[in-house]
Parts: sequence; C-alpha cells; structure tokens
Amino acid sequence: MHVFLSLGGNLGNTQEIFERCYPMIENKVGPILKQSSLYRTAAWGLTEQADFINQVILIESDLRPEEILTEIQAIEQALGRERKITWGPRTLDLDILFIDQQIIRTADLQIPHPHIQDRKFILIPMQEIAGTYEHPVFNKTMIQLLQETNDETAVNLIPNP
Repeated sequence: MHVFLSLGGNLGNTQEIFERCYPMIENKVGPILKQSSLYRTAAWGLTEQADFINQVILIESDLRPEEILTEIQAIEQALGRERKITWGPRTLDLDILFIDQQIIRTADLQIPHPHIQDRKFILIPMQEIAGTYEHPVFNKTMIQLLQETNDETAVNLIPNP
C-alpha cells in the first residue's frame, strides 16, 4: 500500500528529529519512496506558539492501517511527543493523510485525514510530491485543493543547506 504521512514539529531541533524518525519509519512501517521539501509554517489552530516545520512523505507499507497508526504513535513517543494540548507544541507529529484510495472512519482512525483540504502546510508539500493525486472523498487533485483552500497561513520553503 502507498501511504502519505505528514510530519510536523515545533519543539526542539525539528530537522534533527525528522532525520531521526526516517529510519524508524522505514524499520517499523515501510520504505520511504518520496519526501517533500521542508516548510516553515505559522502555527495552525492554536496560533500563539512557535512556527512549525512540516513535510509530507510517501511510504510503502504492508501493515494494516491500525498497525500503521500504532507504529507512528510509538515513534512520536520515542522522540519525545507528549499529548497535552490539542494543536499545541510538539516535538513530532505524524499523521496518516492517505492510504491508497481507502476511506476509513473508525473511532481511532479517519482516512483520508479530515483536515487536508483546510491546511496549506499539508497541501503544498502534497502538491510538490503528488500534485495529481486525487482525494478519494472530494475527487479533486492536490493541485485543485490547494487552489481552492481558504487557509491563509504562511507556508515558506526552507532552503536546503
């Protein structure tokens, strides 16, 4: 299965934390096939906090969706994630955006992620690595969703060193 994950964080050295999480994702979930650039994003939801660094990656996995969720939550915790405040500061946030064209709605898991269309920090990196990927609920590409979003949050490319 092809799985798109979003990475985000704003506590500690986020780029270093991302570098540490890549091999953990590959070991526990599956190989990384594509990675977007890194983006600096003003906080969304709870805005009175430090900017986030965000990225989207594409992986291939043989795990069931629930197993993917369990593994990425274990990676978050291993890298210092504490779940205290909704949309609050965090060392690492891993979200499942899409799993192939599956639509899953359970108490613990919603695929596609329910806020993709509302977040430029997801749509911009998604458009970079999979612009023509079609959202299975809205039947629109990432390019179309980016053009239509009402999100006005600043999202800026972080240049490669």
